Amino acid sequence: MKTVNLRILMLLVCLAVVYCTTLQAQNVNGKWYGVGRVETEGTTNGYLFELVLVQKGNIVTGELNYYFRDGYFSNKLKAVFDPKQRLLYLKPLPILYHKTTNVGTGVDVTMTGYFSLLTAKTETSLNGFLECDDAHKYTAPRINIKFVKQLKEQPSLKEKVAEQEPEEIAEVPKPAPKLITETEKQVKMRTKDLVRILDVAADSVSVELYDNGEMDYDSVSVFYNNQLVQYKQLLDTRKPIRFFVQVDSVEANNDLVMYAENLGLIPPNSAIMIIRDKDHRYEVPLTSTYQKNAAVRLRRINKPILQK
Repeated sequence: MKTVNLRILMLLVCLAVVYCTTLQAQNVNGKWYGVGRVETEGTTNGYLFELVLVQKGNIVTGELNYYFRDGYFSNKLKAVFDPKQRLLYLKPLPILYHKTTNVGTGVDVTMTGYFSLLTAKTETSLNGFLECDDAHKYTAPRINIKFVKQLKEQPSLKEKVAEQEPEEIAEVPKPAPKLITETEKQVKMRTKDLVRILDVAADSVSVELYDNGEMDYDSVSVFYNNQLVQYKQLLDTRKPIRFFVQVDSVEANNDLVMYAENLGLIPPNSAIMIIRDKDHRYEVPLTSTYQKNAAVRLRRINKPILQK
């Protein structure tokens, strides 16, 4: 009799586990974080998205929060979840147009969301896209997003941005000598990846660094000829880190090295370096990590002699 009762108890436990797992697979409650990439050719700014969802039956309410360029936006949302097909439908809501350059005066486009709930051993995700209606889909293309379920204790998108954002961006304080020494030690502990060798025909060139496509609060220091020339600067998509360097006749002395101070919100630390002299303009994508520095070498060349 005891053996029978034990078997029944084990069966009930198994059924309870299956029931709870099924319930979890059929709801989208909680906090979700994802990166939005615009479905278009060429480089464009991306979005950092957060969903905060509350489901009651098939009706879902909550917030869609996102960060674009240097602006944070929050929208109340209404949605419907189909548990049989595991599909989440977000009703139309405003999203800042992806070609906006000034978030303060930017234009919103109305987009609708379609997402599929996927449950795996390693993560639970909502995969899908935001899109405009047929009349505007070529002007404002889809934004593809993979949302990953977050734990309750994990920080919100606004908190993540605040953690990365420096207290003052406009004015970068001069580093103390001890900090410079420590940074100089750290840069030598990482490998140097020589990305490009560029020919320049001047004794000095201008250098600009932008965040590559998406502003996610990457910070860098820059070394030239083993000397620290830029310290803990924030990479922006609009306002560059700009400086000039003298070009030595010895090629090995002309290495521009980008050192990642952090990896931002979207690792790795990536930038576009633009180098100009009177005759050339180079645009070089760079990627740095905690193990590798990205480097560009300048090679001084003589200007061609024009035939009379």
